[in-house]
Amino acid sequence: MKQILSKSIVLIGSMGSGKSSIGKILSKKMGVRLSDTDKIIEKEVGKSIYEIFNELGEKYFRQVEEKVVGRVLDETAHVISTGGGSILSSKTRDAIKSKSFSIWVQCNVDTISKRIHDQERRPLLKNKNIVDTLIKKNKERIKFYRHADSYIVNENSNIEMTVDAIVKELLSKKVVNK
Repeated sequence: MKQILSKSIVLIGSMGSGKSSIGKILSKKMGVRLSDTDKIIEKEVGKSIYEIFNELGEKYFRQVEEKVVGRVLDETAHVISTGGGSILSSKTRDAIKSKSFSIWVQCNVDTISKRIHDQERRPLLKNKNIVDTLIKKNKERIKFYRHADSYIVNENSNIEMTVDAIVKELLSKKVVNK
């Protein structure tokens, strides 16, 4: 189903909330492309996110992330999946607010910890208690996530239902025209 977007759709939320998975399905369903900012960063830097954090540091990663998010927001309207900490940059938050329709993908910490339990290559979870770290990160970031234009709870195992709910919301908000 080819859709016409009035602006890009940006998925924000905690690591492991399902932004990348939702983005893939949503972009296919709508007939638009997907930009996964973490994947773009990895390709441009030539290292995994884990390696970037370990070798070059979080500050460097956040600088690259800010540039990548800004750049993809200037492209033709499409679906953009961001990293969990992308909203820490005020420049990124302002760009998302002015150039897109943002959706906060919400998910409780227990569900996220089950999803990412075996993913030790997540740099912010290295050598840490996953649940405690997720709670801490969520407390730091929730004030920014709350400014999203909309939100969706992604705790259902059927991601298609979550995507269908997003499409319905986008149609009702006139972000998508059939």
